Amino acid sequence: MGARFRLPAGAVILMAGMAIGFTASLLQADEGGPAYMIVSGTVVDPEGLGPYVRKAGPLAREAGIEVLARGNVTVFEGEWHHPRVITIEKFTSMAALEKFWNSAGYQQAKELREGKFVADFIVAVEGN
Repeated sequence: MGARFRLPAGAVILMAGMAIGFTASLLQADEGGPAYMIVSGTVVDPEGLGPYVRKAGPLAREAGIEVLARGNVTVFEGEWHHPRVITIEKFTSMAALEKFWNSAGYQQAKELREGKFVADFIVAVEGN
C-alpha cells in the first residue's frame, strides 16, 4: 500500500478560495468593467417629472445604479454647447446598463418623462 497524502485543511480552503476567485474573475471579464451613462438636457416641467422619477428610480436602483455627479459643466478646453449635465451614472457593466435601459419597465417610465425633459444627449461609455 502506498502512502496516503493529505492536504492540511487550511490549504484546501486556500485552494477553494483561489478557484472561486479565478472563476469570478472570468465571469467579470465576460461582463466587462463598469459602464457610465452621461445625461445632458433640460428639465422643462420639474413637478411633472415626478411620476417618471417614482417609476424609473426603483428600476435603476435594482439595476445597481450609482449616481456619481449632478450639476453644471465647467469647460477647460474646446467648446461645449450643452447648458448642463444632469447626471453621470455608474452601472456595474454595459450589459447591466443595457438590460435596464431596454427593460419593459424602463420603456414605460420613459413615456412618463415625455414633454417634461428634453435631452441634449444620453450616452454610455465602458470603463475599467
